Amino acid sequence: MNRFPKLIALLVTIFALLLVVAPTLADDSAVTRTITEQQINESYRVTNPARRAVSDRLVDLQPGQVVVNEIVTRRGQEPVAVVVVYTPSVQNGRLFWTTVSVTRDGQPASQDIIDQINNHRQSSWRNYWRLNGPEGRVQSVTISDTEIVITLSARSR
Repeated sequence: MNRFPKLIALLVTIFALLLVVAPTLADDSAVTRTITEQQINESYRVTNPARRAVSDRLVDLQPGQVVVNEIVTRRGQEPVAVVVVYTPSVQNGRLFWTTVSVTRDGQPASQDIIDQINNHRQSSWRNYWRLNGPEGRVQSVTISDTEIVITLSARSR
């Protein structure tokens, strides 16, 4: 008979500890999100670019970088092959993409153009990720030949 009150006290103590410790454990857990090259190339934005002048877009994952190939055909002009190389970085729990190089029919773009692209994309990416990205802070990004793996930690409460 004396065991029952002790058992209840033990269960209450364990439950109280779980209430205190569980949120801390959840905050330290890491979650990974994997996006394959095939998923990217089958996505709506790749198969149906927003700009009508863009066609034949293809995203090629390479270790540590993303290479986007596309054809741009402006009205009354010859088609131009454009290749853009992006690299990811993580700063303060946020994912940033930096344009490393841009070529137009094999000719490199000026650093001024690359800086303008980076400035424009950073603000649009930040807004997209805030509204559509998974919950949590980005710990790391790894790109292989076939996939992008984003590791997130749970968002602090």
